[in-house]
Amino acid sequence: MRRWALAISFSITVTSGAPARAQSPEGPSLAVAEALFQQGRELLEQERHAEACPKLAESQRLDPKLGTLLNLALCHENTGKTATAWAEYTSAASLARDKEQKEREDFARERAAALRKKLVYVVLRMEAPPAGVAMKLDDKRIDVAALNVPLPIDPGKHTVTVMAPGKRPWSGEVLVPAQPGEIPVEIPALEDAPPEPPPQPSKPEPPPTPLPQTPLPEAKRPAQTGPRASSVLMVAGFGGAAAALMVGASTGIAALAKASEILPNCNGSSCPGQAGSLATANTLANVSNIGFGVAVLGLGVGIAGVALAPRREDAPRPAVSVTPLLGPGVIGLRGAF
Repeated sequence: MRRWALAISFSITVTSGAPARAQSPEGPSLAVAEALFQQGRELLEQERHAEACPKLAESQRLDPKLGTLLNLALCHENTGKTATAWAEYTSAASLARDKEQKEREDFARERAAALRKKLVYVVLRMEAPPAGVAMKLDDKRIDVAALNVPLPIDPGKHTVTVMAPGKRPWSGEVLVPAQPGEIPVEIPALEDAPPEPPPQPSKPEPPPTPLPQTPLPEAKRPAQTGPRASSVLMVAGFGGAAAALMVGASTGIAALAKASEILPNCNGSSCPGQAGSLATANTLANVSNIGFGVAVLGLGVGIAGVALAPRREDAPRPAVSVTPLLGPGVIGLRGAF
């Protein structure tokens, strides 16, 4: 149905024979707009204007139509929003003229002229507005060119907000009465905004937490006798063996020499008058035996030291040999380790 059903009290004929809306790819939105319009009209007829206005406004947003705009203007007029209704009637008159709808144009112009006498204006004033200034009247942005210009406004409470780069924003409330007239609003010079604090240095990121590492078990090495212990064994063993061998050899030679002196004076197993010489020879023989025994023991200790000495695994093991030395003026051991 064409949206042109206004209140009968205005003596406007309802045109019901107008062509229906053409469906389009926006069919669902058009259907919603039509439903909202119909419900808004019903609420208008019941004089429930506060409920009707939001439905008509949403219908007009979804599908702008001249008939919806006229009904919305009527609704706003009845709720006391004179400036809004005046602007809607004025727009509707221009649309009706473009569509050559004389009856609607005359009605819209008549209502706009009647409301113009009831309008209240707000005049925003500001000396030397700063560069980049921006203003808002309620939630609507207005340009700086609107300063010192009477602006139609609906009665009631309104908020003016002014902002500019580097300035503190200013905001003030304006209470607009229903009586026609002008209300000046003086906007003070905006205060400088405090300087922004310098950027805080970014905290260094903590180093990444190292992953726990399980130490590798050390390979067990066989206990080794230190080089000093093996050296002591070799020096003590072979040195002691050499010394004991010399003692054993010298005392043995002395015992043999003593025995050769006693034997000519002996008759069989009896040696009269040679008791002292026999005791001396026996003592020397015993010392010689002990010396040779100690030499054998020292030789064993020295060989043990060679066996315990640390060596590389790949180094050839030297052969151990010990050879006694006996000669004119020489008594000792010769060894290879």
